[in-house]
Amino acid sequence: MLDNMLLESFLAVVEEGSFTQAAERLGLTQSSVSQHIKRLEHQVGRSLLYRSTHKVGLLPDGERMLVHARRILGAVMEAEREFGAPVVSGHVSVGVAEDFATSRLPDILRRFRRFYPGVTLQIEIGLSANLIDKLHAGFFDVILAKTQTPSEGAESLMADQLMWVVSPDEPMLHAQRPLPLALHPEPSISRRMVVEALHAAAIPFQIAHTSLSITGLRAGVMAGLGISVFGRSFIPDGLLIIDGNDFGLPRLPSLPFVVELQKGVQDSPAVRALVQAIRENVALLDRHSDP
Repeated sequence: MLDNMLLESFLAVVEEGSFTQAAERLGLTQSSVSQHIKRLEHQVGRSLLYRSTHKVGLLPDGERMLVHARRILGAVMEAEREFGAPVVSGHVSVGVAEDFATSRLPDILRRFRRFYPGVTLQIEIGLSANLIDKLHAGFFDVILAKTQTPSEGAESLMADQLMWVVSPDEPMLHAQRPLPLALHPEPSISRRMVVEALHAAAIPFQIAHTSLSITGLRAGVMAGLGISVFGRSFIPDGLLIIDGNDFGLPRLPSLPFVVELQKGVQDSPAVRALVQAIRENVALLDRHSDP
């Protein structure tokens, strides 16, 4: 049987990227955290982390264990909240990237409302770069956003592989040159990643359709105006994933998602509860199958 204490240490090391910072977060010594990781690896009979002088990272078995650790600890926290957790109240202003807003946000809010009916949420949906700017300007308590250059203090949630998508009725659109694209307008993170990849591959392209919303992008792709890209976990219904390697398109990088807090709100029980709800939901993400 897996020990929750060992899983908590494992999760803290992964999320903090450091045994020292994990120990500070848990109120333990670095030696204790290191022993917890060794005991966990012994229990499962697998090496979970690789360690170097300046870095701690996940091995393949560690990636799989991370999903289980989040699920197990999330279930324990749910039980604690349902059976005697202190009442939490307050107001939290939240900025959410549309990828999450159109897919995972309803589940997050449904579960959050069930356990924290005394917390009111003010939510704004937008492009990640704009949300980050507004957080730093003091408009939000918490943001859930995409960024290639996370700020100090931002917590990495996941890295979702960007995938090329087309309309099922226009499967050969990828062969056109210049390549017609349907993308968000600037300052979209995914747009910049696509443009950089195509420039590096010397593939000519044109922006044939833009929309601030995922609904608008999906409509453009379904109409055959262009091909687009979405994170694997957030591909709208009805779009066809194509393998860039098979169709002469560059492999795209992963799309990093982070949660970042406004300075000074870390001790708010309402904010902490919302961030934990987001973490738990990420652990349960439904994955699209490979093309």
